[in-house]
Amino acid sequence: MVNFIRFLFLSLLFIVWNPTSASEIEDDPLAKRCLALFEIYKKNDLSSFLNEFPSQVVTIVGEDTLKKQLNKKHSKFKEDYNSSPKKILITGIENIQSHPKAVERIGVEESKEVSIYIEGVNISRVDGCKFDRIKTKWYFSDTPL
Repeated sequence: MVNFIRFLFLSLLFIVWNPTSASEIEDDPLAKRCLALFEIYKKNDLSSFLNEFPSQVVTIVGEDTLKKQLNKKHSKFKEDYNSSPKKILITGIENIQSHPKAVERIGVEESKEVSIYIEGVNISRVDGCKFDRIKTKWYFSDTPL
């Protein structure tokens, strides 16, 4: 119930303060990638998951660690949403502060967050996908669930 109230509040703020239309948000490339991530979770597709991160991050964090993260997110997605949420809504896209170490170590130039609301049969949550831009390409810096 708290998540639902939070979602309503965030949605209201978004409608009042953001002049961007819902269709513009859904058409945003980062929003589409955030939504596509759930298909990666569903399939537990390590190759696609790794391709969403810059090679420097894969080297620093390690493929095994990212594989464990994906397995955990796959299990949570399967457990909480039976691999098929009733609804996933993009509630906003905003610029966020880049992490100073990411700027220093891998050259992050800009960061954004795609806020989402995920609804399942027995659970709902407000979450988000965070992205970092390095040169001309956007990469995940944090993924939901």
